[in-house]
Amino acid sequence: MLISHASAGAMVLLTGLLNFINKKGGKLHKKLGITYVLGMAWIFVSAILIITFYRFSAFLMVVGVVSFYATFTGYRVTKRKKLGEHTWVDLGASGLTMAFGMGLVGYGFYVGSVAGFGVPLAILSYIFGFFTAFAAYRDLAFLLKPREETYKLWWLRQHISAIGGSYIAAITAFAVQNGDRIMGGSQYQWLLWLIPTVIFTPAIVFFQRKLKTKKEHITVSAGA
Repeated sequence: MLISHASAGAMVLLTGLLNFINKKGGKLHKKLGITYVLGMAWIFVSAILIITFYRFSAFLMVVGVVSFYATFTGYRVTKRKKLGEHTWVDLGASGLTMAFGMGLVGYGFYVGSVAGFGVPLAILSYIFGFFTAFAAYRDLAFLLKPREETYKLWWLRQHISAIGGSYIAAITAFAVQNGDRIMGGSQYQWLLWLIPTVIFTPAIVFFQRKLKTKKEHITVSAGA
């Protein structure tokens, strides 16, 4: 199980990198994208199985949920390019992930009450819990009440944001899992949870802004 989990992680890192550098929207991009989604799906499933039947791991749980949700929303938005085409699956995924994020914040306060609110585990729980819940809430709000004014390629902007976020999660998982090798057991090893986000988020913003300069602004009625 652990071997298949790690193999899927390696596949995701490779296909994600290849899709980052190759031509967007082509046949190769789509095939690599499907491989990436399937890899992320198995990472999520195998993480749940490992947590349930082998040993509990807060690390696997957080990375599994965050990375799969981002991948799921990034894939689903390519299948519903018109506002209002969402289904209960989209609503359910956003609602459950928002609840998970809120629960993670609560877990952070629990850890803080026992070990101190400044310990790394508590801090990371606050940060990842808040941003997970906020991202899912934002997605849910958009699904329930789409903005009346949007861009023709709004779905592509969301696709870039979601898939980019899932790839950051994959890199974070790799960095944290190999923390001893990367930072040699440093007391600041917990920063590996944050560094990938700090480094790669500007790249996502860059591609979104680049897209914004090319797309045509149109008006769409809410729920159309």
